[in-house]
Amino acid sequence: MVSRYHLKRALLSSGALWASMLLLLWLLAQLLVWQDKQIQQHEFSEFLGDIESMLEEHGFEHVLQEFELEDEVIWPEHEAHAHLADEGWLIAVFDQDKLLLGADTHLMTSPTPQWQTVSLGEEGNAELLTATVNLPGGLRIHYWQKRDELHTHKSEFYAQLMYWFALLSLPLMVAAITCFQVKHSRTLQALSEQLAQVAHSPDSKRTEVTTSNSDIITLSVAINRMLDEISRLHGNLKTMSVGIAHDLKTPLSRISNRLQSMYQDLDDPAILEGHIDKASNELAQVINTFNNLVRLNAIESGKHIQGFKTFDLSALIDELAQSYLPVFEDSGRHFEVSIVPAVHCHGDKDLLGQLICNLLENALEHSQPNAHVWLRLQSHTQSALLQIGDDGPGIPVKDQAKVFDKFYRADISRGRPGNGLGLSIVRAICEVHQAQLCLLESQPGAVFNIEIPTRSVLSN
Repeated sequence: MVSRYHLKRALLSSGALWASMLLLLWLLAQLLVWQDKQIQQHEFSEFLGDIESMLEEHGFEHVLQEFELEDEVIWPEHEAHAHLADEGWLIAVFDQDKLLLGADTHLMTSPTPQWQTVSLGEEGNAELLTATVNLPGGLRIHYWQKRDELHTHKSEFYAQLMYWFALLSLPLMVAAITCFQVKHSRTLQALSEQLAQVAHSPDSKRTEVTTSNSDIITLSVAINRMLDEISRLHGNLKTMSVGIAHDLKTPLSRISNRLQSMYQDLDDPAILEGHIDKASNELAQVINTFNNLVRLNAIESGKHIQGFKTFDLSALIDELAQSYLPVFEDSGRHFEVSIVPAVHCHGDKDLLGQLICNLLENALEHSQPNAHVWLRLQSHTQSALLQIGDDGPGIPVKDQAKVFDKFYRADISRGRPGNGLGLSIVRAICEVHQAQLCLLESQPGAVFNIEIPTRSVLSN
Protein backbone atom coordinates (compact mmCIF):
# COMPACT_ATOMS: atom_id res chain seq x y z
CA MET A 1 0.00 0.00 0.00
CA VAL A 2 1.31 3.45 -0.95
CA SER A 3 1.46 5.83 2.00
CA ARG A 4 0.61 9.51 1.81
CA TYR A 5 4.26 10.29 2.52
CA HIS A 6 5.46 8.26 -0.49
CA LEU A 7 2.77 9.79 -2.72
CA LYS A 8 3.69 13.32 -1.67
CA ARG A 9 7.39 12.72 -2.28
CA ALA A 10 6.62 11.10 -5.63
CA LEU A 11 4.49 14.08 -6.70
CA LEU A 12 7.18 16.57 -5.73
CA SER A 13 10.00 14.60 -7.36
CA SER A 14 8.09 13.75 -10.53
CA GLY A 15 6.77 17.31 -10.82
CA ALA A 16 10.28 18.74 -10.71
CA LEU A 17 11.54 16.10 -13.17
CA TRP A 18 8.53 16.62 -15.46
CA ALA A 19 9.02 20.40 -15.53
CA SER A 20 12.74 20.02 -16.20
CA MET A 21 12.20 17.57 -19.07
CA LEU A 22 9.40 19.72 -20.51
CA LEU A 23 11.67 22.76 -20.46
CA LEU A 24 14.49 20.76 -22.05
CA LEU A 25 12.13 19.48 -24.76
CA TRP A 26 10.86 22.99 -25.43
CA LEU A 27 14.41 24.34 -25.73
CA LEU A 28 15.29 21.49 -28.10
CA ALA A 29 12.19 22.24 -30.25
CA GLN A 30 13.07 25.93 -30.36
CA LEU A 31 16.59 25.04 -31.42
CA LEU A 32 15.32 22.83 -34.25
CA VAL A 33 12.86 25.53 -35.40
CA TRP A 34 15.64 28.12 -35.36
CA GLN A 35 17.86 25.74 -37.34
CA ASP A 36 15.09 25.23 -39.96
CA LYS A 37 14.67 29.01 -40.27
CA GLN A 38 18.39 29.46 -40.70
CA ILE A 39 18.41 26.90 -43.51
CA GLN A 40 15.52 28.62 -45.33
CA GLN A 41 17.09 32.03 -44.77
CA HIS A 42 20.33 30.76 -46.30
CA GLU A 43 18.44 29.36 -49.30
CA PHE A 44 16.57 32.67 -49.58
CA SER A 45 19.84 34.60 -49.70
CA GLU A 46 21.13 32.28 -52.43
CA PHE A 47 17.90 32.86 -54.40
CA LEU A 48 18.32 36.63 -54.21
CA GLY A 49 21.87 36.20 -55.40
CA ASP A 50 20.55 34.19 -58.39
CA ILE A 51 18.15 37.05 -59.24
CA GLU A 52 21.01 39.55 -59.25
CA SER A 53 23.05 37.26 -61.50
CA MET A 54 20.05 36.83 -63.82
CA LEU A 55 19.69 40.62 -64.06
CA GLU A 56 23.32 41.06 -65.02
CA GLU A 57 23.29 38.24 -67.61
CA HIS A 58 19.80 38.39 -69.16
CA GLY A 59 18.25 41.69 -68.13
CA PHE A 60 15.10 42.78 -66.32
CA GLU A 61 12.66 41.28 -68.83
CA HIS A 62 14.03 37.81 -68.19
CA VAL A 63 13.45 38.26 -64.44
CA LEU A 64 9.82 39.23 -65.12
CA GLN A 65 9.39 36.09 -67.23
CA GLU A 66 10.83 34.03 -64.39
CA PHE A 67 8.10 35.38 -62.08
CA GLU A 68 5.41 35.31 -64.83
CA LEU A 69 4.91 39.07 -64.64
CA GLU A 70 5.19 39.88 -68.34
CA ASP A 71 1.77 41.54 -68.34
CA GLU A 72 2.93 43.96 -65.65
CA VAL A 73 0.00 42.99 -63.42
CA ILE A 74 -0.62 44.77 -60.13
CA TRP A 75 -2.27 42.82 -57.29
CA PRO A 76 -4.36 44.69 -54.75
CA GLU A 77 -3.95 43.89 -51.05
CA HIS A 78 -6.43 40.98 -50.84
CA GLU A 79 -5.15 39.39 -54.06
CA ALA A 80 -1.56 39.81 -52.86
CA HIS A 81 -2.40 37.97 -49.62
CA ALA A 82 -4.17 35.21 -51.55
CA HIS A 83 -1.23 34.86 -53.95
CA LEU A 84 1.18 34.67 -51.01
CA ALA A 85 -0.94 32.04 -49.30
CA ASP A 86 -1.30 29.94 -52.47
CA GLU A 87 2.07 30.34 -54.15
CA GLY A 88 4.23 30.95 -51.11
CA TRP A 89 5.93 34.06 -52.53
CA LEU A 90 5.20 37.65 -53.44
CA ILE A 91 7.03 40.33 -55.43
CA ALA A 92 6.74 44.08 -55.98
CA VAL A 93 8.82 46.17 -58.42
CA PHE A 94 9.25 49.93 -57.76
CA ASP A 95 10.70 52.78 -59.73
CA GLN A 96 11.71 55.18 -57.03
CA ASP A 97 8.50 55.15 -54.91
CA LYS A 98 6.14 54.25 -57.76
CA LEU A 99 4.82 50.67 -57.96
CA LEU A 100 5.37 49.35 -61.49
CA LEU A 101 4.05 45.82 -61.03
CA GLY A 102 3.46 43.10 -58.44
CA ALA A 103 1.87 43.43 -55.00
CA ASP A 104 0.26 46.63 -53.84
CA THR A 105 0.62 45.79 -50.14
CA HIS A 106 1.55 47.32 -46.86
CA LEU A 107 3.81 44.38 -45.92
CA MET A 108 7.14 45.55 -44.51
CA THR A 109 10.48 44.87 -46.18
CA SER A 110 14.13 45.05 -45.08
CA PRO A 111 17.46 45.62 -46.88
CA THR A 112 18.69 42.15 -45.84
CA PRO A 113 16.81 38.87 -45.45
CA GLN A 114 14.76 39.03 -42.24
CA TRP A 115 11.93 37.05 -40.69
CA GLN A 116 8.64 38.71 -39.76
CA THR A 117 5.22 37.52 -38.62
CA VAL A 118 2.29 39.16 -40.44
CA SER A 119 -1.48 38.84 -40.55
CA LEU A 120 -2.95 37.79 -43.93
CA GLY A 121 -6.56 38.42 -42.95
CA GLU A 122 -8.68 35.36 -43.61
CA GLU A 123 -5.55 33.37 -44.37
CA GLY A 124 -4.42 33.85 -40.77
CA ASN A 125 -0.92 34.66 -39.55
CA ALA A 126 2.18 33.72 -41.47
CA GLU A 127 5.94 33.89 -41.03
CA LEU A 128 7.66 35.57 -43.97
CA LEU A 129 11.16 36.10 -45.16
CA THR A 130 11.57 39.48 -46.84
CA ALA A 131 14.37 41.42 -48.52
CA THR A 132 14.97 44.19 -51.05
CA VAL A 133 17.09 43.94 -54.23
CA ASN A 134 18.30 47.29 -55.59
CA LEU A 135 18.56 47.57 -59.40
CA PRO A 136 20.36 50.05 -61.64
CA GLY A 137 18.43 53.19 -62.58
CA GLY A 138 16.59 53.54 -59.28
CA LEU A 139 14.61 50.33 -59.66
CA ARG A 140 14.18 47.95 -56.73
CA ILE A 141 12.47 44.65 -56.10
CA HIS A 142 10.70 43.78 -52.86
CA TYR A 143 10.41 40.04 -52.35
CA TRP A 144 8.51 38.04 -49.72
CA GLN A 145 8.68 34.30 -49.20
CA LYS A 146 6.39 32.32 -46.96
CA ARG A 147 7.87 29.87 -44.51
CA ASP A 148 8.43 26.45 -46.10
CA GLU A 149 5.50 24.08 -45.58
CA LEU A 150 7.79 21.25 -44.48
CA HIS A 151 9.31 23.44 -41.81
CA THR A 152 5.85 24.57 -40.73
CA HIS A 153 4.74 20.97 -40.36
CA LYS A 154 7.85 20.28 -38.29
CA SER A 155 6.95 23.12 -35.93
CA GLU A 156 3.42 21.76 -35.61
CA PHE A 157 4.85 18.30 -34.92
CA TYR A 158 7.11 19.69 -32.20
CA ALA A 159 4.11 21.46 -30.62
CA GLN A 160 2.04 18.27 -30.73
CA LEU A 161 4.93 16.27 -29.27
CA MET A 162 5.24 18.68 -26.34
CA TYR A 163 1.47 18.60 -25.80
CA TRP A 164 1.29 14.80 -25.61
CA PHE A 165 4.46 14.60 -23.56
CA ALA A 166 3.04 17.08 -21.05
CA LEU A 167 -0.25 15.16 -20.97
CA LEU A 168 1.07 11.59 -20.62
CA SER A 169 4.49 11.80 -19.01
CA LEU A 170 3.47 13.25 -15.62
CA PRO A 171 1.27 10.33 -14.47
CA LEU A 172 3.84 7.84 -15.79
CA MET A 173 6.61 9.59 -13.88
CA VAL A 174 4.50 9.69 -10.70
CA ALA A 175 3.79 5.96 -10.99
CA ALA A 176 7.43 5.06 -11.72
CA ILE A 177 8.88 7.20 -8.91
CA THR A 178 6.24 5.93 -6.46
CA CYS A 179 7.14 2.32 -7.29
CA PHE A 180 10.83 3.10 -6.90
CA GLN A 181 10.30 4.79 -3.54
CA VAL A 182 8.12 1.96 -2.25
CA LYS A 183 10.78 -0.59 -3.30
CA HIS A 184 13.49 1.59 -1.77
CA SER A 185 11.44 1.93 1.41
CA ARG A 186 10.96 -1.83 1.65
CA THR A 187 14.72 -2.35 1.41
CA LEU A 188 15.32 0.22 4.15
CA GLN A 189 12.57 -1.35 6.24
CA ALA A 190 14.23 -4.75 5.87
CA LEU A 191 17.56 -3.18 6.87
CA SER A 192 15.88 -1.58 9.89
CA GLU A 193 14.43 -4.94 10.96
CA GLN A 194 17.86 -6.55 10.64
CA LEU A 195 19.35 -3.81 12.83
CA ALA A 196 16.69 -4.57 15.45
CA GLN A 197 17.91 -8.19 15.43
CA VAL A 198 21.54 -7.04 15.57
CA ALA A 199 20.70 -5.07 18.73
CA HIS A 200 19.94 -8.36 20.50
CA SER A 201 23.06 -10.17 19.19
CA PRO A 202 25.61 -7.50 18.23
CA ASP A 203 28.52 -9.94 18.22
CA SER A 204 26.98 -12.49 15.83
CA LYS A 205 24.30 -10.78 13.71
CA ARG A 206 25.12 -8.66 10.65
CA THR A 207 23.05 -6.91 7.98
CA GLU A 208 22.45 -8.51 4.58
CA VAL A 209 20.64 -6.67 1.77
CA THR A 210 19.48 -8.02 -1.59
CA THR A 211 19.25 -4.94 -3.76
CA SER A 212 20.95 -3.35 -6.74
CA ASN A 213 21.00 0.05 -5.04
CA SER A 214 24.69 0.81 -4.54
CA ASP A 215 23.97 3.42 -1.84
CA ILE A 216 22.10 0.92 0.34
CA ILE A 217 24.80 -1.71 -0.25
CA THR A 218 27.45 0.82 0.79
CA LEU A 219 25.38 1.71 3.86
CA SER A 220 25.04 -1.97 4.81
CA VAL A 221 28.79 -2.54 4.45
CA ALA A 222 29.52 0.56 6.56
CA ILE A 223 27.09 -0.63 9.26
CA ASN A 224 28.74 -4.06 9.34
CA ARG A 225 32.17 -2.48 9.66
CA MET A 226 30.91 -0.30 12.48
CA LEU A 227 29.42 -3.36 14.21
CA ASP A 228 32.72 -5.22 13.83
CA GLU A 229 34.55 -2.30 15.38
CA ILE A 230 32.00 -2.05 18.19
CA SER A 231 32.37 -5.79 18.84
CA ARG A 232 36.14 -5.39 18.92
CA LEU A 233 35.91 -2.47 21.35
CA HIS A 234 33.37 -4.39 23.41
CA GLY A 235 35.73 -7.34 23.55
CA ASN A 236 38.58 -5.05 24.57
CA LEU A 237 36.38 -3.53 27.26
CA LYS A 238 35.50 -6.97 28.60
CA THR A 239 39.16 -7.97 28.56
CA MET A 240 40.13 -4.74 30.28
CA SER A 241 37.39 -5.17 32.91
CA VAL A 242 38.53 -8.69 33.64
CA GLY A 243 42.13 -7.49 33.73
CA ILE A 244 41.33 -4.66 36.14
CA ALA A 245 39.35 -7.02 38.38
CA HIS A 246 42.16 -9.59 38.32
CA ASP A 247 44.93 -7.07 38.99
CA LEU A 248 43.04 -5.36 41.82
CA LYS A 249 41.58 -8.45 43.45
CA THR A 250 44.87 -9.84 44.74
CA PRO A 251 46.36 -6.63 46.23
CA LEU A 252 43.04 -5.56 47.71
CA SER A 253 42.58 -9.00 49.28
CA ARG A 254 46.05 -8.76 50.72
CA ILE A 255 45.34 -5.24 52.04
CA SER A 256 42.17 -6.58 53.66
CA ASN A 257 44.11 -9.41 55.25
CA ARG A 258 46.77 -6.98 56.48
CA LEU A 259 44.11 -4.79 58.07
CA GLN A 260 42.74 -7.81 59.95
CA SER A 261 46.26 -8.78 61.01
CA MET A 262 46.90 -5.20 62.15
CA TYR A 263 43.79 -5.35 64.32
CA GLN A 264 45.06 -8.58 65.90
CA ASP A 265 48.62 -7.26 66.44
CA LEU A 266 47.82 -3.81 67.83
CA ASP A 267 49.80 -4.56 70.95
CA ASP A 268 53.04 -5.38 69.05
CA PRO A 269 54.43 -2.21 67.35
CA ALA A 270 57.13 -4.07 65.44
CA ILE A 271 54.74 -6.55 63.87
CA LEU A 272 52.19 -3.75 63.26
CA GLU A 273 54.80 -1.71 61.39
CA GLY A 274 55.51 -4.67 59.11
CA HIS A 275 51.82 -5.04 58.32
CA ILE A 276 51.59 -1.31 57.47
CA ASP A 277 54.63 -1.48 55.14
CA LYS A 278 53.27 -4.47 53.26
CA ALA A 279 49.78 -2.92 53.01
CA SER A 280 51.36 0.29 51.66
CA ASN A 281 53.22 -1.68 49.01
CA GLU A 282 50.03 -3.43 47.93
CA LEU A 283 48.19 -0.10 47.83
CA ALA A 284 51.00 1.42 45.73
CA GLN A 285 50.49 -1.39 43.21
CA VAL A 286 46.76 -0.55 42.99
CA ILE A 287 47.52 3.16 42.51
CA ASN A 288 50.13 2.31 39.88
CA THR A 289 47.52 0.31 37.93
CA PHE A 290 45.13 3.27 37.90
CA ASN A 291 47.90 5.72 36.97
CA ASN A 292 48.85 3.54 34.02
CA LEU A 293 45.22 3.36 32.89
CA VAL A 294 44.92 7.16 33.04
CA ARG A 295 48.23 7.55 31.21
CA LEU A 296 47.17 5.04 28.51
CA ASN A 297 43.84 6.82 27.96
CA ALA A 298 45.60 10.17 27.61
CA ILE A 299 48.01 8.73 25.05
CA GLU A 300 45.27 7.06 23.01
CA SER A 301 43.23 10.29 22.91
CA GLY A 302 45.93 11.85 20.70
CA LYS A 303 45.99 15.17 22.54
CA HIS A 304 49.80 15.03 22.76
CA ILE A 305 50.05 15.51 18.99
CA GLN A 306 49.45 19.23 19.36
CA GLY A 307 52.65 19.50 21.41
CA PHE A 308 54.90 17.56 19.02
CA LYS A 309 58.30 19.13 18.38
CA THR A 310 61.47 18.18 16.54
CA PHE A 311 64.18 17.08 18.95
CA ASP A 312 67.43 15.08 19.10
CA LEU A 313 66.34 11.47 19.57
CA SER A 314 69.96 10.29 19.82
CA ALA A 315 70.62 12.56 22.80
CA LEU A 316 67.44 11.38 24.56
CA ILE A 317 68.28 7.69 24.11
CA ASP A 318 71.89 8.20 25.21
CA GLU A 319 70.73 9.98 28.38
CA LEU A 320 68.29 7.18 29.24
CA ALA A 321 70.85 4.48 28.43
CA GLN A 322 73.40 6.04 30.78
CA SER A 323 70.83 6.16 33.59
CA TYR A 324 69.95 2.47 33.12
CA LEU A 325 73.54 1.23 32.71
CA PRO A 326 74.22 0.89 36.49
CA VAL A 327 70.86 -0.86 36.96
CA PHE A 328 71.72 -3.52 34.39
CA GLU A 329 75.23 -3.95 35.80
CA ASP A 330 73.90 -4.39 39.34
CA SER A 331 71.49 -7.05 38.08
CA GLY A 332 74.32 -9.01 36.43
CA ARG A 333 73.16 -8.32 32.86
CA HIS A 334 75.33 -7.04 30.05
CA PHE A 335 73.88 -3.82 28.53
CA GLU A 336 75.10 -2.89 25.02
CA VAL A 337 74.32 0.55 23.59
CA SER A 338 74.83 1.55 19.93
CA ILE A 339 73.46 4.99 18.93
CA VAL A 340 73.96 6.88 15.68
CA PRO A 341 74.44 10.52 16.67
CA ALA A 342 72.29 13.50 15.62
CA VAL A 343 69.16 11.54 14.67
CA HIS A 344 66.19 13.90 14.99
CA CYS A 345 62.49 13.07 15.00
CA HIS A 346 59.20 14.91 15.37
CA GLY A 347 57.15 13.89 18.38
CA ASP A 348 56.62 14.10 22.13
CA LYS A 349 59.95 13.73 23.93
CA ASP A 350 58.41 12.55 27.21
CA LEU A 351 56.25 9.90 25.52
CA LEU A 352 59.14 8.46 23.51
CA GLY A 353 61.24 8.47 26.67
CA GLN A 354 58.50 6.50 28.44
CA LEU A 355 58.40 4.04 25.51
CA ILE A 356 62.14 3.36 25.86
CA CYS A 357 61.88 3.03 29.66
CA ASN A 358 58.98 0.56 29.39
CA LEU A 359 60.91 -1.66 26.98
CA LEU A 360 64.07 -1.52 29.11
CA GLU A 361 62.01 -2.36 32.24
CA ASN A 362 60.47 -5.23 30.31
CA ALA A 363 63.95 -6.55 29.49
CA LEU A 364 65.02 -6.20 33.13
CA GLU A 365 61.95 -8.03 34.38
CA HIS A 366 61.80 -10.93 31.92
CA SER A 367 65.41 -11.64 30.88
CA GLN A 368 67.75 -13.95 32.79
CA PRO A 369 70.21 -12.46 35.36
CA ASN A 370 73.20 -13.01 33.03
CA ALA A 371 71.37 -12.00 29.85
CA HIS A 372 72.64 -9.77 27.06
CA VAL A 373 70.42 -6.70 26.54
CA TRP A 374 70.96 -4.17 23.76
CA LEU A 375 69.65 -0.80 22.67
CA ARG A 376 70.40 0.36 19.11
CA LEU A 377 69.44 3.42 17.07
CA GLN A 378 69.99 3.66 13.30
CA SER A 379 69.06 6.36 10.79
CA HIS A 380 67.04 5.56 7.67
CA THR A 381 65.94 7.84 4.81
CA GLN A 382 62.72 9.09 6.38
CA SER A 383 62.71 7.30 9.72
CA ALA A 384 64.79 6.23 12.69
CA LEU A 385 65.01 2.53 13.55
CA LEU A 386 65.06 1.85 17.29
CA GLN A 387 65.72 -1.71 18.47
CA ILE A 388 65.59 -2.95 22.08
CA GLY A 389 66.10 -6.66 22.68
CA ASP A 390 67.53 -9.38 24.85
CA ASP A 391 68.67 -13.00 24.48
CA GLY A 392 66.45 -14.24 27.31
CA PRO A 393 63.70 -16.86 27.12
CA GLY A 394 61.64 -14.66 24.80
CA ILE A 395 57.87 -14.69 24.37
CA PRO A 396 56.06 -17.93 23.47
CA VAL A 397 54.68 -17.99 19.93
CA LYS A 398 51.10 -18.37 21.18
CA ASP A 399 51.46 -15.17 23.23
CA GLN A 400 53.25 -12.97 20.70
CA ALA A 401 50.05 -11.72 18.98
CA LYS A 402 48.54 -10.63 22.32
CA VAL A 403 51.45 -9.14 24.28
CA PHE A 404 50.38 -5.59 23.35
CA ASP A 405 46.78 -6.08 24.55
CA LYS A 406 45.73 -4.36 27.76
CA PHE A 407 46.20 -6.47 30.90
CA TYR A 408 47.43 -9.46 28.89
CA ARG A 409 50.17 -11.37 30.68
CA ALA A 410 51.80 -14.50 29.38
CA ASP A 411 51.85 -17.59 31.55
CA ILE A 412 55.51 -17.10 32.49
CA SER A 413 54.72 -13.57 33.78
CA ARG A 414 51.69 -14.29 35.92
CA GLY A 415 53.72 -14.93 39.08
CA ARG A 416 55.62 -11.64 38.79
CA PRO A 417 54.45 -8.17 39.85
CA GLY A 418 52.96 -5.94 37.16
CA ASN A 419 49.65 -5.06 35.57
CA GLY A 420 50.07 -6.00 31.91
CA LEU A 421 49.90 -2.37 30.68
CA GLY A 422 53.56 -1.64 29.91
CA LEU A 423 53.55 -2.96 26.33
CA SER A 424 50.04 -1.55 25.74
CA ILE A 425 51.43 1.89 26.54
CA VAL A 426 54.33 1.22 24.13
CA ARG A 427 51.90 0.39 21.32
CA ALA A 428 49.76 3.47 22.08
CA ILE A 429 52.82 5.74 21.94
CA CYS A 430 53.83 4.19 18.60
CA GLU A 431 50.35 4.70 17.14
CA VAL A 432 50.17 8.36 18.16
CA HIS A 433 53.57 8.90 16.48
CA GLN A 434 52.61 6.78 13.42
CA ALA A 435 55.58 4.57 14.24
CA GLN A 436 55.76 0.94 13.13
CA LEU A 437 56.08 -1.46 16.07
CA CYS A 438 57.19 -5.02 15.45
CA LEU A 439 58.07 -7.97 17.69
CA LEU A 440 60.62 -9.91 15.67
CA GLU A 441 59.88 -13.59 15.21
CA SER A 442 62.28 -16.54 15.44
CA GLN A 443 64.58 -14.72 17.88
CA PRO A 444 66.28 -16.26 20.94
CA GLY A 445 64.76 -13.53 23.13
CA ALA A 446 62.31 -10.64 22.92
CA VAL A 447 63.43 -8.17 20.24
CA PHE A 448 61.33 -5.07 19.50
CA ASN A 449 61.82 -3.02 16.33
CA ILE A 450 60.31 0.50 16.21
CA GLU A 451 60.49 2.61 13.06
CA ILE A 452 59.85 6.25 14.06
CA PRO A 453 59.09 8.85 11.31
CA THR A 454 61.58 11.70 11.30
CA ARG A 455 59.06 14.11 9.67
CA SER A 456 55.94 15.66 11.19
CA VAL A 457 52.97 13.27 11.37
CA LEU A 458 50.68 16.30 11.27
CA SER A 459 51.86 17.26 7.78
CA ASN A 460 51.09 13.80 6.38
